[in-house]
Amino acid sequence: MTPDDESPTPPPSLPPGARPLTERVSKLRARFRSDFFSVVPEDLENYGKDWSGVLEPAPSAIAFPRSTLEVSDLLRACTELGLPVVPSGGRTGLSGGAVAARGEVVLSLEKMNRMGEVDLASFTLEVEAGAITEAVHEHAKKVRLTWPVDFASKGSSQVGGNLSTNAGGVRVIRYGLTRNWVLGLTVVTMDGEILRLNGALEKNNTGIDLRQVFIGSEGTLGVITEATLKLSPLPDDERTRVCLFAVPDFTSVLELFSRARTGPFLISAFETFSDPCLQEVVASGLRSPFTTRDAGAYVLLECEERDVESMEAWLGEVLSARHGEKELVLDAVMAQSSRERAEFWALREQIAEAILSRGETHQQDLSVPLARLGEFFAGIEPRYRSAYPDFSVFIFGHIGDGNLHIFIRKPDTLESAEFHRLCAESDIGLFELCEANQGSVSAEHGIGLLKKPALRYSRTPEELAYCRALKQVFDPRGLLNPGKIL
Repeated sequence: MTPDDESPTPPPSLPPGARPLTERVSKLRARFRSDFFSVVPEDLENYGKDWSGVLEPAPSAIAFPRSTLEVSDLLRACTELGLPVVPSGGRTGLSGGAVAARGEVVLSLEKMNRMGEVDLASFTLEVEAGAITEAVHEHAKKVRLTWPVDFASKGSSQVGGNLSTNAGGVRVIRYGLTRNWVLGLTVVTMDGEILRLNGALEKNNTGIDLRQVFIGSEGTLGVITEATLKLSPLPDDERTRVCLFAVPDFTSVLELFSRARTGPFLISAFETFSDPCLQEVVASGLRSPFTTRDAGAYVLLECEERDVESMEAWLGEVLSARHGEKELVLDAVMAQSSRERAEFWALREQIAEAILSRGETHQQDLSVPLARLGEFFAGIEPRYRSAYPDFSVFIFGHIGDGNLHIFIRKPDTLESAEFHRLCAESDIGLFELCEANQGSVSAEHGIGLLKKPALRYSRTPEELAYCRALKQVFDPRGLLNPGKIL
C-alpha cells in the first residue's frame, strides 16, 4: 500500500466551471418534488453516519426516493452536477461505509421497503432494498419459509445493505453468506443506467455474473434497489435445541466445536463470547442462567436434533469429558421453551449494543480459516494482557465460520486521542497476526473508510489494481460512495 492509500480522499472531480456545492445542491433539489429531500439538521446528523460512531457526519442533503426510476433520476442528476452520493440503508455497519463526511448527498432507501408475495413454487421473494431484514423474516414465516440471513442488527439492517456488504451473521455455518440467498438484482449505476440482473433464474450460465460484482462492493459500483431473494424452509421448531455452555477458556470452545461437528444433530449456529461480554449484557439488565464465575468463555449452540436419545447421549459425553487437566464443560443449560431460547440468544445478540452503550469503544472484525483458529486465539489474549493491560477487551463471534469480533473500551484514565493512538498501534499487531494466519481484516462489516489502511494485510496489490479498474468502469468520476474501500 502506498502512502496515498492512507491519506484523506480528495474530492471527486467536477465538471469544468462547476458551481459551489451549496448552489449545485439547490439546483438538484429544484429538479424533484418538495418532499424528496430533507436538510433538517437532525436528519443530516442521523442519516449521515453509521454505527461506527467515529467520523463526524456532514452531508449536504438526504434524498428519499420511492422507486428505482427515482433512484435513476437522482443519480443521473448528481452526475450532471458533479455531486457525490452516499447510499444509505440501515447504517448498522462498523467500518464507516455509510458515512457522509464531506458534503455528499445521502441516498436513503428506507422508503423503498415493499415486499411482494412469496412464490411458493420457486421459494422466492421480490423485495425492495429498503426492506428491513426482520420484516423479511416475518413475511416469509407466514408460509413457513425464511430468508436465512440473520444477525443481531436484523431489526434495523436493510436488505440492500446486507447485499452490498455480503453480510454474514450467526447462521453462516449452516446457510453460508448473503450472496448465496439472492437470485436477481436491480442495480442503478452512477450515470442512471438501470441493470436488471438474472431475475429469478436458478441457472444462468451465460458468462460473467454481474450480480456477484455488485454484492459486497459496499455501494461503490452501483446502488442495489431491488432483489429476488431465495428462501429456505423454516427449521423444524419441534427439533430445534438451543444450549448454553460455560467452559474454562477459548481452547475449550474449539474442542467443544470439534465434538459438535460430529454430533447427532445439524448445527445452525455455534457462537462464543468471553466472560467480560456476559458481564456486560448482565449489567445491561439481562439474566445469566449460570452461577459459576470460573468460566472464561461461553458457547451458544443452536441445532436440529435427530432424536432426543442421541442428543441426550451427546450432552452426557461432553459434560463428562475433559480437556487436558480441566473439565471441558463447567456448566450447561438447554432452553425448555421458545421464551428461553429467545433469552439465551439475547445474551449473545445484545453484546455489541451493551458494550457500545457504556463507553468509547474501538472494534475489529476479523476472520481466519477454521484450521487456524486455535493459533489465532492463542495469540490474541496474551498479547493484549502484556502490551495493553489497562484495556478492557471483549471477544465474541461465530466459531462456525472463523469470525471474531474484538471490542476494546477506553480506560477512564486515558484521553480519547491517546486511546485511539494506542488502538491503532495495537491493530497493527492484530492485523499481522491475522495475515500470518491467512485471515481477513474484515469478515462482516466491510472496509468502508476505517479499514482502508488495513486492506493490504488481506488483499494483494494485483487484486487491488483490478478492483480499481472495476471502479473506473462503473464510476469513472468517483462520485458514488467516494473514498470507500479504495
